[in-house]
Amino acid sequence: MITYWCNARCAFCYVYSAPDRGGAMSAADAVQMWRGLDELAASAGKTMRIHLAGGEPFGDWVQLLSIVRAARDAGLTRLEKVETNAFWATSDGLTRARLEQLNALGIDLLLISADVFHQEFVPMERVVRCVEIARAVLGPSRVRVRWWDFYNQPVDVRKSDDDAKRRAYAVALARHRERLTGRASDRLAEFYERFPAEHFRDANCVREVLHGRHVHIDPYGNVFPGVCSGIIIGNALRTPIPQLWKELAERWREHPIIGRVVSGGSFELYQAAAALGFAPRPEGYSGKCQLCQDVRQFLLEHGGWEQWVGPPDAYANEKDKQEADRWKRRVDLTVEGAPR
Repeated sequence: MITYWCNARCAFCYVYSAPDRGGAMSAADAVQMWRGLDELAASAGKTMRIHLAGGEPFGDWVQLLSIVRAARDAGLTRLEKVETNAFWATSDGLTRARLEQLNALGIDLLLISADVFHQEFVPMERVVRCVEIARAVLGPSRVRVRWWDFYNQPVDVRKSDDDAKRRAYAVALARHRERLTGRASDRLAEFYERFPAEHFRDANCVREVLHGRHVHIDPYGNVFPGVCSGIIIGNALRTPIPQLWKELAERWREHPIIGRVVSGGSFELYQAAAALGFAPRPEGYSGKCQLCQDVRQFLLEHGGWEQWVGPPDAYANEKDKQEADRWKRRVDLTVEGAPR
């Protein structure tokens, strides 16, 4: 995750990316951490698969290009994928020039976001331009879209009111369930059945945290397990990644977040936070991940948990809270096809 900055403020975003978020991974830091990942994989006889994402990695084109070039020049594992919402694809010439540069540097795959959430902020014609030119430059097999069904039948919600957005969200979520972490925990939970915190008492996170084969590393070097962004395993700029992984394997039970969610899930983390004054949402939670996100937001604001919960970029700020509050005050609608 080379930045938390994004031109969009999507309702589903799992790290609260937005125009008011920051972070910029340097090429030198990227190479250092990329090399550490390669060394870790090699020690197990494997090959690492590297993706560059954000936020929106094309927000600073020079930065993105410098990272890809530096990794290639350092002889690191070939870059498998770059993700983008295509907001930058404002002309055919610019789009083709950038994709040709990435192709020359060795990118395997381009993933382009297309869904009702992104299209609140990105004109669909830019997505179409990026997809069509990418298929010409890279070849059809090296271009993927999230989600093809929306791309083929897009819905324009850029000027819609909240009620119209709710209808569009409901239809989309009936097709594709989103993970309710980050901003999605505030904006999308109402579309699913919710339960009290006690409902998740036996839902541990062994598979997601200890058995996952996917990690995120943010622009500050924070390493997150799987899709659990905001739970800090350690910092890859301060601790070499092979050493960080060895310490995690040997001492994960001592980690005050990971130890709890592995043994007892977000409910056990909730119990620890309740002793500090955390109060669960009266409407309940749609899943264990939403409960975990809510508890970690409290711990971040409570203070003293910064080593394990953070950074602030990955959590709600005041603007997010105001938007969530405004959204909740709207009258709920019953929408045919909603996954309630």
